[in-house]
Amino acid sequence: MRAGSNEGDTKNLLKPFTEAEIKQEGWEGKPVSRRKLLAAMGAAGAALTAMGVLAGQSGAAANRAGPGVHGSVYGGDPEFPLLADCVRGVRIEELRTETAPVEGRVYFVTDPGQEGPFLYDPADNSAADNTGTVIVSAMGARFKRRYDGNIHVKWFGAKGNGAADDTSAIRAALAAARGKTMYFPPGVFRLTDTITIPRNTFVRGSGSSSWFTFGQRRNVLPDSVLDMENGTVLAFFGNGSQAFSSNRADFQNFTCAVRFESDADGTQLSDLKILSHFRIRDDLGGITTQLTDEHAMYDVGLWIDNAEHVKLNRVSVVGYWQKAGLFLDASGRLAATGEYGSIEYATIKDCLFQGKIGMAVLGGDEGNPPDETGYTPPAGDALTEGQFGLSHLFVSDCFFSGTDHHSNGFASGWQSRIEPDSTPIKIDGFIGSGSPYRINNPRFVNCSIQTRESASIVLDRVIRPTFVNCRAESGPIRASKHTIQPRLIACEFPYNRTNPIYQEIEFCQGAHIEPPFRRLGHVLLMPYEFQIELRNNGGVIEHRVTKPNAIQATAKSKAAEALFRYAIAEAGWNYMQWTPTPVPGSTDDFAKGIYLGEKSFTAKYNLYTSVIIDNAADYQEVEVTVADSRAADANLWARAGTFSAQAVPYRMSSYSTALKIELRSGTGPAANLTANLPNETNGPASLVLRVRGKFYEQTYGMA
Repeated sequence: MRAGSNEGDTKNLLKPFTEAEIKQEGWEGKPVSRRKLLAAMGAAGAALTAMGVLAGQSGAAANRAGPGVHGSVYGGDPEFPLLADCVRGVRIEELRTETAPVEGRVYFVTDPGQEGPFLYDPADNSAADNTGTVIVSAMGARFKRRYDGNIHVKWFGAKGNGAADDTSAIRAALAAARGKTMYFPPGVFRLTDTITIPRNTFVRGSGSSSWFTFGQRRNVLPDSVLDMENGTVLAFFGNGSQAFSSNRADFQNFTCAVRFESDADGTQLSDLKILSHFRIRDDLGGITTQLTDEHAMYDVGLWIDNAEHVKLNRVSVVGYWQKAGLFLDASGRLAATGEYGSIEYATIKDCLFQGKIGMAVLGGDEGNPPDETGYTPPAGDALTEGQFGLSHLFVSDCFFSGTDHHSNGFASGWQSRIEPDSTPIKIDGFIGSGSPYRINNPRFVNCSIQTRESASIVLDRVIRPTFVNCRAESGPIRASKHTIQPRLIACEFPYNRTNPIYQEIEFCQGAHIEPPFRRLGHVLLMPYEFQIELRNNGGVIEHRVTKPNAIQATAKSKAAEALFRYAIAEAGWNYMQWTPTPVPGSTDDFAKGIYLGEKSFTAKYNLYTSVIIDNAADYQEVEVTVADSRAADANLWARAGTFSAQAVPYRMSSYSTALKIELRSGTGPAANLTANLPNETNGPASLVLRVRGKFYEQTYGMA
């Protein structure tokens, strides 16, 4: 009797009998009566039989009105065929050589990982042998597995040990799982060619482990990336034998690891990792180079084409995919057949994508984008492609990476294994026949982007792309002029200062950004306003910084505290109190926030501040006005300027441009402030300058 059966240990009973147990009971290759089988399982076995479990029924069928315990044990009920004449323990090869199958007999397969009950079906003479759910003998007898509707990949011979090629077994399992749920246990499943997930099929793994940035751990790396894996890993080796194409010039004849069947409505994939395998160490134990690596060369990790209501949950597509980790193809591949398709209502949650493009959301490249003269729609055969598109894409809690972030950790030359200019996310629409934009309102929420490349996101020919609480480590959003109505809420991104064909996303048509852009690393693009008050106190020019329109001079100014942070936080300057303004000397002293005059001459009318502004002229937006003046010169006015201030402390490492305020009279410089401002003792401000604009600079502590 199986251990624990006296105590009704149903969990133990549901495990398949081991080969040792079968030998111990004397069942090997022999029929077993139902009485002997139930006696071996104990009282709990009889209870399970009454519940329909041993009869191979689903939970719903087991709950239907049926025989009681007595009827189940002693037979006589056709609703419970597994309790017919006998049960026989067999191996799969024995079934394939069976010459005298018995109808009603239960053939219990004992092969490790493939255990389960089969029944001979004399009415079927056409079903193909797939190892998992149908086994065909040499005489043509069909033995069919009794199961609850869910498919287990190991039934079909998949090993999941990282060594055996599981491609054929997984393909057979997927074919049998159409419209059902297929389950992958933990393990590394080695694949050498494309697998296709059928329409309306759920594929579940056992979890996806973290994806390490190897460059940060190169001193403790194992020999293989697979040594660091847990959960379910679909590891792809080689190059793939099949080539696919889309309606884009840059995605022609590409190889693919996993693809959803076209028109794959309702397909779901969850809790597994799709890996383009590569070696970490060579045969001598060193980090691999171009010459020693065994790098898989697939172009696309996961390809979804023309589908609705698909879902990806807790899926990682990682490795050095030559074109894209995830390719959402809205390019209208089915146009030649006249079938109108799209990608709609796709939901992607808690996933990780890496590749030359981590996630590519792409339409076709027919027609010309709209400009001042309109747009040129596609014509001829391409006309129907305008009926395709993508809408209602929702992506949340995901991580995106290009290839550069990882490859920089390896030996020199790794980057050249794929084409340059990797990007974590690329969204590029296409030109439709009825409307110029067919990629509409893709939404990203709570997502992180990591790359060292020149762009974290590339946007082109897309309407209403929306990002909420998203953040990029580095690399700006590159948005073309064909990006319409972008929306960014509580996001952090660096800004673009490289490729002239792209622009700041806030300058795109209809852009809505709330709050007015928060840049990466507390780099803000926000309006600032503060006042500089000056007075001549007994021949000494003094200054303080105040909040505009404040009743009390002691009101705190958030802008001043951010922009003059060095002098305030590091040098202890109280910006709200009158302070003597440093003048030219042996060193520049910006500890008081403002410096008066230039070293080259003694005229003291230009004010030099410790406020850092952007080096690029395109991003220098400052306005200075005279708010109040009791100066002797009635024509006194002010304007903003810049100066190279290498001595200004606490600047960003790549910035050397600080704010200068020039005091002017007419078309020339104003007179010396000591002569221009009335000489008083502890008097009020005699000159008030109001400064406002947008500062592209690192402003710690600002909200």
